[in-house]
Amino acid sequence: MEEINLYDLLRFYTKRWLTIAIAAMIGAIISITYTYFIQQPQYKSSATILLIGADHSGNNQGSVTLNNYVKLFTSRRVLDPVITSSGYSEDYKTLSGNTTAENVKNTDIINVSMSSSDPKTSKILLESAIQEFKEQSKSLYGNSSIRINVVDSPDTSNIPSNIKPVQQVGLTTIAAMALSIIVLFFIYDYKKSQLSTNKKHKIKKIAVRKAR
Repeated sequence: MEEINLYDLLRFYTKRWLTIAIAAMIGAIISITYTYFIQQPQYKSSATILLIGADHSGNNQGSVTLNNYVKLFTSRRVLDPVITSSGYSEDYKTLSGNTTAENVKNTDIINVSMSSSDPKTSKILLESAIQEFKEQSKSLYGNSSIRINVVDSPDTSNIPSNIKPVQQVGLTTIAAMALSIIVLFFIYDYKKSQLSTNKKHKIKKIAVRKAR
């Protein structure tokens, strides 16, 4: 690689601003097409569960830790009955992949959510999952002193959770611009190397002629 002259490189890019602009435009068009016409929207329904009396440490023998409840919510024991009762068309693997259960650090709160291609379906699935979660908790941990309270009931959102047009189009546009700049840099370096090589050959020929 030849030594780079920043001024020459900047001039090279300036003369090819249209190429960079076209690349950015193509990237934006591809992203818009995918975002609005190809990508399947997913709608998330969320809820908040409070476990009163949960054990955070798990050090006491025979205790039911809060983590047990988090894992239970996404288990087959809860989700399989949800699939059966709701008539959900997908299998457990798909539903579990669209289900989240996370403990808010240093609290007895679990944030749960479910996603599907329809906002009403997401809410129905989550309501069913919470009910099944309560029943399975009683069945498994009947002797536990933990009480399950739903602080925030499942909501319905008409805004897709997986589609962020501004971010997606912006990132794709920037990526297309960056790619065009990188490609142009290699073209610049190749042309400069060729010019340098040709110049050396000419000097060598002149030197040979003078030597004769």
